[in-house]
Amino acid sequence: MNNSNFWLTYEPEGKFNLLELANTQRAITNFVKILTEKEIKVDFHAHNDGDSMTNGERITISSTISMNTIDSVVGTALHEAAHCKYTDFSILKRLMNEMYSRGIQSGHSIISTLLNFIEDRRIDSLIYQNAPGYQGYYRSMYERYFYSKTIDKSLKGPEYREENWESYLFRIINIFNKNTDLDALAVLPQIFNIIDLKNIDRLKNTADSLDTAVEIYKILADHFKSMTPEERKSQVQQNKQNASDKAPSREETKKAFAKQEQFIKGVVHKAASSQKELNQIEAINKSNIKEDRVSAVDKNGVKRSARKVHVIDGITNSLINSNLYGVFNASDFAYRDNIDEGLNLGKKLLRKLQITNEQVTLASKRLKSGKIDARRVYAANFENDIFYKIDRANYKPISIHLSIDGSGSMQGEKWKQVLTNTIALGYVSLHMKNIDLTISIRTTGEDPSLSSKTTHIPLLILAFDSKKHTLKDLKKLGYYKVYGLTPEGMCLNALNKYIPNSSYYLDSYLINMSDGFPTFESSGFVYKGKSAILDTTKAVNNIKKKGVNVLSYFIETDTSTFVKVNELMDDFRTMYGKSATFIDPKNIYQITKTLNNLFLKRDLIS
Repeated sequence: MNNSNFWLTYEPEGKFNLLELANTQRAITNFVKILTEKEIKVDFHAHNDGDSMTNGERITISSTISMNTIDSVVGTALHEAAHCKYTDFSILKRLMNEMYSRGIQSGHSIISTLLNFIEDRRIDSLIYQNAPGYQGYYRSMYERYFYSKTIDKSLKGPEYREENWESYLFRIINIFNKNTDLDALAVLPQIFNIIDLKNIDRLKNTADSLDTAVEIYKILADHFKSMTPEERKSQVQQNKQNASDKAPSREETKKAFAKQEQFIKGVVHKAASSQKELNQIEAINKSNIKEDRVSAVDKNGVKRSARKVHVIDGITNSLINSNLYGVFNASDFAYRDNIDEGLNLGKKLLRKLQITNEQVTLASKRLKSGKIDARRVYAANFENDIFYKIDRANYKPISIHLSIDGSGSMQGEKWKQVLTNTIALGYVSLHMKNIDLTISIRTTGEDPSLSSKTTHIPLLILAFDSKKHTLKDLKKLGYYKVYGLTPEGMCLNALNKYIPNSSYYLDSYLINMSDGFPTFESSGFVYKGKSAILDTTKAVNNIKKKGVNVLSYFIETDTSTFVKVNELMDDFRTMYGKSATFIDPKNIYQITKTLNNLFLKRDLIS
C-alpha cells in the first residue's frame, strides 16, 4: 500500500490526469508548507524550464505520475523542501570563490558532488528525526532514483576498484549500501569514519558539510599524489582480491552510477508539461474543481454507480483564460448588454424590497414581571403593574439555489433572457442580508481527464454565491458559453449536498430553469429516455426530502410543436412535481415576479 493512499480520494488507473495532477500538487504543496513553514511554490516541469535542484524558492516535480510513482514524486518534493529549510544556498552559489580562498585551484566539481552527498545525508537525517511520517516517501524516492540491483551487485564486483577519482566517487556515494566493500579502495575506511553517518547530526549547517567534503577531497588528493605508479598498480591488485566474478558489466554499472550522480546533483528526471497543461492545472487549483461520484441509471434501466461529475466552485480568471472545459468565452462582449440590463432590473427590484431587512419590535407594558417601566414608577402604588417586556422578531432567512440548464439548446434569446434575470436576482441578493442566493449551471464539458476532445463529462458550475462572492464575480456569468448536453439527474445528485435543509430558522428553495430532458452519452454509457427521467425524479425527490421547496420552469422552444404537448408536460412534471411551470422565453420575467413575491413573504422567527 502506498503512503499516498492516506490522502488520495481514490486510486487513479494509469497516468494521472489533469484533475488528479492538480489534487496531487495541492497535497504536495501542503506537505512542503508543513515541513518548511514557508510558502514554497510547487510546480510541474514545463518545456521552458531546466532540470535543476531547488533554489530555495520553488520546487518542480514530475508530471508523469501514476500509483507506481506517486510516493517517489512526493519524496522528491520533500527532499527538495528539506533543502529549502536547511541548506544555505549562498554557499552553493559562491562555492568556487570559497575554494579559491582555501587555496584549492582544481577539483571544484568533485568537491561540489561530495558536498551535495554530505548535505543530503545531513538534511535527510533531520527529516527522519523531525518528520517521521515522511519516511515512507523518502524510502520510495531512494528506491526509485538511487538504489538498484545493478549497483548492489557491482559493489561486490571487480569494477571501480582503481585508485582514481571516479572509483572513489562511486564507492563514496554508495558507502552506506549494505553490499559495500570497504576493502575495495585503500582509504575508503578512513572516509567512512570521516562521514560518520551515525553522528551526522554533528554537522549543524551547510558550512559544516562543506568542511567535511573539503576534508575528504584533500585526503584523496594527497593520497593520489603520494602513490607511485608501481604502488598504485599493486594497490589495485590488492583491491580486487575479494571481488566477485558475478557482476554486471561496466557499461551497466556506469549507467546506474550516472543516475545516482544526477540524483546527488539534484537533477532527477522530471517529465515536461506543456504550458497549456500548466495553465489548465492552475485553473483547476484556483477554481477548486472536484470530481464527484454519483449513481445514475442508463437507458436500459441499469443502475451505474460512481459516475463522474466535475464540480467547479467559482468562475476564476484562470478558468476563463484556459477554457479548461470548452465552456467559456474569452470575452463577455456577447452578453455585456444583458448584464447591464440585469443590473438595472435588479436595482428596480431592490427598491421594492424593504421588509426582509427589517426587525419587528413589540413592547408589552403593565406586566407583573420583567423590567421596571421608569415612566410608571412615579404614579405607582402597591396595586399597579409597573413591569414591561420587549419582544423582537426577524424575518426568516431565505436560501435560494438557482440552477440553470446551460446546455447547447439554451443558446440564443433564451439564454440572454435567463442571464438578464439571473443577474438581477444576484444583484438583489448582494444587498439583502436575509436572502442568500447560489447560482449553478448544469451542462457537460470537454473532459480534462482525457486527451480526446469528443469525450464529455457532466459539469456542475457553482458560479455565484452571495455569501462569499461580489458583484465582480456575478458579472463573470457573462463569460459562460452555452454548450454541451443535459445530464439533469446526475448534476442534481451532485448538487444536493450544496443545498441546505429547510428548518424553523431557514426557508430553502431550489429554482430550476431548463428547456430540455436528461441526455448524456459517454464511453458506452447512455443516459436518456424514460430511465433518465425517472432517475432525475429520484434526484429531485431526494432534495425535497430535506424540506427544500422546488420551483421548476420549463422554457419552451420551437421543438414543442413536434412533440405531444401533454406528454411533454407530464414528463417534466414527473421530474419536478405538479408545480412545474411552462413559460415562453420572452416572458421569463414571470420567474423574477414569482421570486419577488417569495422575497416579500412575512414569516417571522423570534
